[in-house]
Amino acid sequence: MIIKQGDTTMIKTPLLFLIASTLLAGCGDESSSPSGSGSGSAINPASTPTEFENTIIPEGFNWEMQNSQAVNFKHVSNITQLNGTPLSIAGKYYVEIYSIDENNKTSAAPFLKTISNIHGEASVLLTMLNSWKGIKVKTRINDLVCINTLYKEQIAATQLLGCDVVLELESL
Repeated sequence: MIIKQGDTTMIKTPLLFLIASTLLAGCGDESSSPSGSGSGSAINPASTPTEFENTIIPEGFNWEMQNSQAVNFKHVSNITQLNGTPLSIAGKYYVEIYSIDENNKTSAAPFLKTISNIHGEASVLLTMLNSWKGIKVKTRINDLVCINTLYKEQIAATQLLGCDVVLELESL
């Protein structure tokens, strides 16, 4: 190949390629430390367990962080009864439901608010965190505030909420 004296493009291109490839080949000795010394591996496989040999998960273990159940709250009188059964307190009432945490502290704000129907019942989907111990239900019936504390084990599909209200039997 004959190269003219003024044409250095053919010589510069291969020389530039040789220098660039030599510099790039010298990079990366599998060490991520700035000093250049390292074990040759960025991840220590012994520190990352791949199996849990001694872990036993009990049957029925709930992996969820919360639990939901449909509950029908029914307001009843603690005082007025018929044949030993508390009578229902009919009427629409404002109901607030507060959480009780693992330290038995009641939340400052309700996590659920509802209004009972004309029969004094409120059907809700109650979603509680697994860390909660229970709930506190606060109902305003006329000028009276009724508070019922229920722990998770006590909550049933139909849950009676007692209130110290005297009902007239003749209105039944």
